[in-house]
Amino acid sequence: MNTQTQYPALPSTMQLVAKLIGMPRTLQLVQALGGTTLPFSKNQSRAGQLRFAALVDVIGQDAAEQLTHHFGGDILYIPRCSKVLRQARNQQLIRDFDAMLADGLGANEAVSVLAMRYHLSDRMIWRVLKTPPLPGDVH
Repeated sequence: MNTQTQYPALPSTMQLVAKLIGMPRTLQLVQALGGTTLPFSKNQSRAGQLRFAALVDVIGQDAAEQLTHHFGGDILYIPRCSKVLRQARNQQLIRDFDAMLADGLGANEAVSVLAMRYHLSDRMIWRVLKTPPLPGDVH
């Protein structure tokens, strides 16, 4: 499944980033740097090396090298992608809920645990659980 099908709300620049480094690393990048403009250096000057090191801290060495190779010398705006992050969180929340039920935890207990884990109210957890899945969404 490609990123455009999986996350249709993802801006085209972030779809390209996801193709280069994978969706998990892209989500890490957006969570850490969303809403900022990121100059991708060619990692040659001292300032460029510092920016590269900061990028490595966020997404890891391999992913940082791939982005630097592709975008080196360019300036890239990293959008906040709030809708996509919320979708990813909700999908993970549903998977966690299903796993807890499979482990024998009751639905109310699972919702209480998830509310604390995700810093959401129990009502919001129930709302997420009752939301119909997106087309092609698999828990």
